[in-house]
Amino acid sequence: MAEATGGDIWTFIAFNAGAGFVLGFAVGYALKKLVKLALVLLGLLTIVLLALEYYGIIQVNYDKFVALVEQAMNVTRSAASSIASHAVASLPFAGSFLLGFALGFKMG
Repeated sequence: MAEATGGDIWTFIAFNAGAGFVLGFAVGYALKKLVKLALVLLGLLTIVLLALEYYGIIQVNYDKFVALVEQAMNVTRSAASSIASHAVASLPFAGSFLLGFALGFKMG
């Protein structure tokens, strides 16, 4: 079995950091574009629902709507907690990924 040298470790860390940055940038850029599209569609849906309710075509149950949104927020929080614990386990990749993500999200 080959013995790892100091240079091999630094190469491994540099590769993980570089790959993490590139992947983070791509994910951040794409996510910002998707968020913009989702917000536009959500806004249009809201306008249509408000117009339909105004003209008496539909009736919106706001209590159930609020409960649905709260449930979605709880699922999102638990998923974010799981992702954060995994990110700590692979710090070089996660750090560069987050940096790339922030830059990609800003430029997206």
